[in-house]
Amino acid sequence: MLQLGILLYGLFIIVRPLRRMAELLEELEESGCSEERIRGEEERLPFIKQIYSLMNQYAAARTVKNSAQILNKQTELTALQSQINPHFLYNTLESIRGQALVDDNLEIAQMVEALSSFFRYSISRKGNLVTLRDELANIENYMMIQRYRFNNRFSLEVILDEEDEAAYDFLIPRLIIQPVVENAIFHGLEEKLEGGKVTIEVIVTDQNLILTISDNGKGMNGEKLKELNARIQSDEVILDEEAKEAQRNTGIALPNIHKRIRLLFGETYGVNIYSTQGQGTDVEITIPANYKQERGLEDEKRVIEN
Repeated sequence: MLQLGILLYGLFIIVRPLRRMAELLEELEESGCSEERIRGEEERLPFIKQIYSLMNQYAAARTVKNSAQILNKQTELTALQSQINPHFLYNTLESIRGQALVDDNLEIAQMVEALSSFFRYSISRKGNLVTLRDELANIENYMMIQRYRFNNRFSLEVILDEEDEAAYDFLIPRLIIQPVVENAIFHGLEEKLEGGKVTIEVIVTDQNLILTISDNGKGMNGEKLKELNARIQSDEVILDEEAKEAQRNTGIALPNIHKRIRLLFGETYGVNIYSTQGQGTDVEITIPANYKQERGLEDEKRVIEN
């Protein structure tokens, strides 16, 4: 009889906290969960704090996963909108280039070839990771088009030390440099009648690949710079009409590039802006150095699947 009493008491000791936890979880589901509320129950429910921590970790993981899905869907939509009969576009451009060669107009032929290569690279669906060499080649094509359009008012310089030339084969997210160069031209250099320059400096450290895209344009004041950096660091995903409005102002390119990088590589990487009014702007992109093909494909697949 005594043993039965001890057994019943033991069950009571175990079951009562579990029942209280079940009741508390129902209350939290109805009224909402707060850290203060959890602390108030910690003495009676020893493991409630750990459960709350796991819930927060799960919620954070779901947020990252949902953000990745939203960005992937937006990227797919943009790609589909851009792929309206691309073969017609390529064939037309090739016809124009052929006629320019017949007419011995090499400048037009080169510009059309650059435009065709730029479009092909921009709407390619081969993957989101490319070599730095391919990304820089696309920038050369883009700048050739802009120089023709703006009568050679802008120049491009790529700075990469000989000892770091292996970086040309490092994998980086596709189209993270061109939108920054585009911003530099249209928000920094467009009003500059001569001597406009975009510089891309590549620095390799033990762990990081740092890409700094600089212009010698009008720059921005401290308030505008602070606002832009805050928007880049924000967790908000800008889409649809809001995105179009932002594009007309300071662009959605930088915030979206920052989010893509962090989703792929983690929160220690991303985009930072430095600027001085009247002197120009520096956009610093930090990603892992020597990102290998196998690892890159695995991470890209993981982000897409999630």
